Amino acid sequence: MVRSKQPEPLKRSQVLRMHLAPLLIFAAIVVGLLVGYWLLTRLREPRPNPTLQTGVGESLRYFRLLPLTGDSRPVSLNDLKGRVVLLNLWGTWCPPCRRELPRMAELRERYAGQKAFLLLAVSCPPAGRGDDVESLHEETAELLEQLDLDLPTYYDPYFTTQHELSGLINFRYFPTTLLLDRGGVIRAVWVGYRPGLETEMERYIGMILDKESEPSGE
Repeated sequence: MVRSKQPEPLKRSQVLRMHLAPLLIFAAIVVGLLVGYWLLTRLREPRPNPTLQTGVGESLRYFRLLPLTGDSRPVSLNDLKGRVVLLNLWGTWCPPCRRELPRMAELRERYAGQKAFLLLAVSCPPAGRGDDVESLHEETAELLEQLDLDLPTYYDPYFTTQHELSGLINFRYFPTTLLLDRGGVIRAVWVGYRPGLETEMERYIGMILDKESEPSGE
């Protein structure tokens, strides 16, 4: 007769794992449910209306940009007259800006045949680097090459244009994009970036181009 071998007692670590495993599974399920609920509520949140943002309806009193990369040329307030302008302020150091930049290049290409439209992509340095234009040029050119984008860019000397915008739209975040009508009046403001935002921008651009191209009837 062979005597049956008694099972060895479980080690303390094994016991802990046996008890912790269900708890960990339960915690993972709870976290998953919470994340799903958060995503669902975010999707249901109404998107901000760009035409109801602070500064909409205000007119620019000062505007000056200088060329940074590509075939950009100096732009002043007088150069904006008679044109619908999409002004995009972004930075190479800003992840949402980097994701948005290809969409800006696509918008510029889409309206390339319309002389009444102008897209201005303003590359902004990080805090503390306002006077280092050489580094700004190098970093901007490097990013454009990396993304394979044909997009002329500008810079804001001494932050004068950003200072003007700060008094109108509480400009604090990147990216920030403004839509100006032919009279230099702010018609829409977008703060931040989310996928598909360029479609909304295109819709408002088209609305203003169409509206301002209609005969006045006088």
